[in-house]
Amino acid sequence: MNRTWLALWVVVVLVLGSGGLAGAADGSLARVKKAGVLTVCAVDGLLPYSSSDKRTPGFEVEIAQAVARELGVAVRHHWTTWDGLIPALTSKRCDAIIDGMFITPERQKVIAFSRPYYGSGETILVRKDNTTIRGLADLKGKRVGVLSGSVTVEYLRKKGIATLVVYPDQNTIILELNNGRIEAAYLEAPSAAWALKKDPTLNIKIVKEYVPEERFNAAVGLRKTDRELLDAINAAVTKLGQRGTIARILGKYGVPFYPAKLSSFGMVCTHHT
Repeated sequence: MNRTWLALWVVVVLVLGSGGLAGAADGSLARVKKAGVLTVCAVDGLLPYSSSDKRTPGFEVEIAQAVARELGVAVRHHWTTWDGLIPALTSKRCDAIIDGMFITPERQKVIAFSRPYYGSGETILVRKDNTTIRGLADLKGKRVGVLSGSVTVEYLRKKGIATLVVYPDQNTIILELNNGRIEAAYLEAPSAAWALKKDPTLNIKIVKEYVPEERFNAAVGLRKTDRELLDAINAAVTKLGQRGTIARILGKYGVPFYPAKLSSFGMVCTHHT
């Protein structure tokens, strides 16, 4: 092999090894650092997740702030509706979605996702003096409040929990539990935790020992072309998880920390309210 062909061969190997010259550097991280701001799409007033109220910003807003600090930039929010989050991202009105965006196969067709930073699922609620209910098995034979129209009803029945009391809304379930008309409730963890946080007079607690088998993974949503920014956010999420920062932020809002249930960082459950 002469020197010309050897030099050409080296170039080919380097290009293939780096995934191609065109994809070697997309400039997405440099763009954010140059601006000094990570613009994040979220929904205003979606507590406990997100709000423009600086006194109670929501745990996703605080997580976004923590991610931005790891990148060495500030955070700015672009407020939109829930169904407008992905269109706002793909039309470049923001750099990322950080607002309880769960990884699903349908969404993965349109956007990229970071490593998940927590798992969301249902939780068990009982009155504060209850020490016997610690998991699903302990609900058998108990009057358990569940939300009408949710797949939780069928899920619990398949687990052998048949004494279910179905209610039209979460607030009624919580009041019925507080008044002793039911012995437990099975509700989505973030919204249930927020209800208890807002009204500390309620004689109700979350069963901390219970971690749901089925969980949705929350992750940062990004454009598929922004690979460098994705890599940097993955590193930030990893550090925040290792330090316990995300668990502490969730704890401020009374939300139990469920580790993401990993399956190629995708959706690992089929049930949600």
